[in-house]
Amino acid sequence: MQDAVLYVSQPGARLTRTGERLIVRAIDGKIVSDVPMFRLDQVICFGTVEPSGSALLALSRRGIDLVFLSQDGRFKARIAPSRPRAVQCRVKQYQRSLDPEFRLTMARTLVGGKLNLSRVWLLRQNRNRDSRLTSQILGISGCIDSLREACSVDQLMGIEGTAARYHFEALKLILKQDLGFNGRVRRPPKDPVNALLSFGYTLLFNRVVSAVEQVGLDPMISNLHGLEDRRPSLALDLMEEFRTLIVDSVVVGLINRMEICATDFDDLGEKGVQMKERTLARFVKAFQDRLNDTMPHPREDRSFTLRDLIVQQAYQYKSVILGEASEYQPMTTR
Repeated sequence: MQDAVLYVSQPGARLTRTGERLIVRAIDGKIVSDVPMFRLDQVICFGTVEPSGSALLALSRRGIDLVFLSQDGRFKARIAPSRPRAVQCRVKQYQRSLDPEFRLTMARTLVGGKLNLSRVWLLRQNRNRDSRLTSQILGISGCIDSLREACSVDQLMGIEGTAARYHFEALKLILKQDLGFNGRVRRPPKDPVNALLSFGYTLLFNRVVSAVEQVGLDPMISNLHGLEDRRPSLALDLMEEFRTLIVDSVVVGLINRMEICATDFDDLGEKGVQMKERTLARFVKAFQDRLNDTMPHPREDRSFTLRDLIVQQAYQYKSVILGEASEYQPMTTR
């Protein structure tokens, strides 16, 4: 299945519409992309991309998200169509959000799913049974065991934070290039690995936001992440189980295959490290390829692409909200 997301990374590019097609023109007027709009679910623009009024209106009428990111992948803005048929679903969602037991159960399930996937993925990487890597995996296993004792969302977040430190310490051991990675640093990313991780998580986040809204849920009402104005916390909840499956695996693959190295980044001093344009394009391709990989569905006896599984998990969450399913089953892998 062809990717339904168009990435526009050329500085100064302009989005225009011709009939039912979206045209991307470079700053010199040359056509970079010419895509039928029926194939698109989302358009992601990096840096100084300018949409015409006609293009904006056409994308909105066809239910296509338009996302603006900085050149290094930081979220700037999002224009999304309204979802007029989601009222009853959202009423149920708001009611569930007032149930402390439901929130705690769902938060524990989401954290457990994320940590289990992290542990299994790291076990796959530890074919040589490195004692240092084994130690980090055991640390994550201990965190998984402690989840059942957590009696609040704050405690779950604390356990998740501890497991994340084990995970990124293990990730450092897996990498075959020394790119200065010594742990997760977000704003700004101080090394190439953190720059890639942040960029990948931003791409994943926008996919999940789109999936959540597609199924009729309110992306702001979450269970694990705290409720804040202007933050789609439910998308942050539901993306947790896909972080390692999609982003971490892409980052490690690109670095360990030597497809990306230190010279693919610009050092901006106090502003951190930024991908060069060619690096961005290379990562986006690897990200799209990963979304096309298939995995078994946690509830059905068949496989889906990871792209479709993001939407399927959003639908599953909706089923729990509506009482059509008794529990949420996170992603699993062998």
